[in-house]
Amino acid sequence: MKRIILASASPRRKELLEKLGLKFEVDASNCEEEIDPVLGPDELVRRISITKAKSVAQRHQDAVIIAADTIGVIGKKLLGKPHTADEAGKMLGTNQPANPTK
Repeated sequence: MKRIILASASPRRKELLEKLGLKFEVDASNCEEEIDPVLGPDELVRRISITKAKSVAQRHQDAVIIAADTIGVIGKKLLGKPHTADEAGKMLGTNQPANPTK
């Protein structure tokens, strides 16, 4: 049976595969995720995922590679990845701190 490689360091993707009962290894891609504003969200995610898969496949010639990407979209605006919870709140327009103190 071929090895399965998850081309992601995402804990959520790892958890999903574990819940499916798959035996797999994690080898995160080291690719830069370039946001091309000309592409639509579906094509952008597809291209980034393929780039990640190809990068990891070079290190695992005879394995099944699972790669994915997620982007946020509001209206027609693509959202980048926030670096903090507060930045995520601002991107989503909540104007509230993500972790308010009581």
